[in-house]
Amino acid sequence: MNKIRLYLRQSWNMIRQDKLFSGIYIAGTGLAIALTMTLFIILFVKFAPVYPEYNRDRMVVTSGVKRESKDTANRNFWIYKSSYRLVEMIRELPSVDAVTGIVLSWDNLKVDVSAGYGSIKATRLFTDADYWRVYDFMFVDGRPYTDADVMSETKVAVVSQSFANMLFLTEDAAGRTFSLSGDEYRVAGVVKDVAASLSKNTAGDVWIPHTLSEDYVSANEGNSLLGNYEVAVTAKSEDETDKVKSEIKEMIHRINAQDKEYNTVILGPDRYWENTFRMSEHLAIDEGMKVYVFVLIAVLVIPALNMGGMISSKMERRRPELGIRKTYGASRGQLLVQILWENMLLTLLGGVVGVILSYVIVLSANEWIVNLLDVSLIVKQDLLSGNLSLEMLFNWPVFALTLVTCLVLNLISSMIPAVMSLRHTIINSLKSKQ
Repeated sequence: MNKIRLYLRQSWNMIRQDKLFSGIYIAGTGLAIALTMTLFIILFVKFAPVYPEYNRDRMVVTSGVKRESKDTANRNFWIYKSSYRLVEMIRELPSVDAVTGIVLSWDNLKVDVSAGYGSIKATRLFTDADYWRVYDFMFVDGRPYTDADVMSETKVAVVSQSFANMLFLTEDAAGRTFSLSGDEYRVAGVVKDVAASLSKNTAGDVWIPHTLSEDYVSANEGNSLLGNYEVAVTAKSEDETDKVKSEIKEMIHRINAQDKEYNTVILGPDRYWENTFRMSEHLAIDEGMKVYVFVLIAVLVIPALNMGGMISSKMERRRPELGIRKTYGASRGQLLVQILWENMLLTLLGGVVGVILSYVIVLSANEWIVNLLDVSLIVKQDLLSGNLSLEMLFNWPVFALTLVTCLVLNLISSMIPAVMSLRHTIINSLKSKQ
């Protein structure tokens, strides 16, 4: 412990003696950590379980349905989203915990607001009752609508905090009514706002039973799986997620075996994280990961190489000092440890600067950060919260991973020039002063 204190005191003195180098090193490390933190925050929001999508680790989604003719001479095909019939068929599979169908609608909704009758931009989602099982929303007032509400086409709605505050100037809105596009709706519940940067399946202002949507077609009214529904499925456990995928594929195989005219192809089913890389029929995981790897190299390796060049130049200037310390009995190992402690202290100071800078970037350029997530997933409307939540921003595992990554790279960048410098003999080191 005393030796560590001595190393830290010596490192601090060396930092104070060369303030220009130390300042540049800390600033460079801080910038690398800030950019890496920003990238990791983006990845965390895209892939990790966050409100209200806490079930991502056991979620399976489909991007749509392709229907193609079996007649090779006339190979027509159609690609749409799914019909609700697919939802009802998946619900019967043994490994499925819950499945929901969602119809998205981005309209200029005419609502009777507290200040008068007006038109606003709002995101309206038509869902079934199982939606509230697949996604884990936090209700600040009331409750979700039930399956009975959905089947009876009752005009009820769940609204976001922002929507409730706009309509009623309060979040305690359960049981109140409002006019939406000429129809009277009763508020069943109010949910905590969802950041617009999340997936289009959860970022909304108003949730309404899907049976009130023009896109609703009962399973008994047609056999086609083509429709306008987004489909999300949760397995009973994370271990059964792949089993759900297999059961869906087997179900489609049986449908195709019975259909003499058409083949049905599901765009998926994918695990949640896999689906973020889907481009229609193509699952571009390798291409997508390459982008993240290249960005990570740019924000980490390039600064590390620059730091390595700076340290190499400094070590050349310190060769006489190292030669003198060798003369008085210091071993190469002791000197190397001392140099590494100096760089570790600089990296930690840079880490503090980097964390502060990363949150400045994220909080002051929130719209830019949201756009980096994935333009196709973003719902930009008047009411939706564009802010990333504290859960997404202040995530210590993300910070720890960033700091450890930068620390390892900085130690490598400092160790190589330090070892090269310490290989010189005492005489060569002392002569370099001349």
